[in-house]
Amino acid sequence: MGLLEDLGNESNFPVTRRAWCSVCEMLKSISDAERKALISRLENKAITHMSLSIVLKNNGYEISDSTLGRHRRGVCQGVARK
Repeated sequence: MGLLEDLGNESNFPVTRRAWCSVCEMLKSISDAERKALISRLENKAITHMSLSIVLKNNGYEISDSTLGRHRRGVCQGVARK
């Protein structure tokens, strides 16, 4: 088989179910007030992923700036499921 056939064969691309991102998990586990505040900060594009990551880490949440970026762009698994 050639590349064209391999790319066209759905069995070559099994659908995997990935875990939700750390941000999605955190949003499910914090209080309503904290959730509203975090969502507000996530939606504020003037706040960088890095600064938000530092605030979260200072409060015991090990969430990287790249994870925050994927969540903000809507490409993390949790956001993509909605």
